Amino acid sequence: MEDKLVILTTCENAMHAHILQGALKNVGIPSMLQNELSASVALQGFIGMGVQILVFEKDLERAKEILVIDEGQTD
Repeated sequence: MEDKLVILTTCENAMHAHILQGALKNVGIPSMLQNELSASVALQGFIGMGVQILVFEKDLERAKEILVIDEGQTD
């Protein structure tokens, strides 16, 4: 069975994405970043740009819980 990647969240910048990715890694959830370079070179304020954090679909619910703990908030 193939694991599907899904978007966990979109961050405004690469630094924030790396911090959240580190929190996921600390609890054993693998993740990858998408649009990191594009978001870094885009003009500030450009709507729709951001760094997406992708996780395997099977890890999505647990990853959401980790981000709530890490961010101290919910969506």
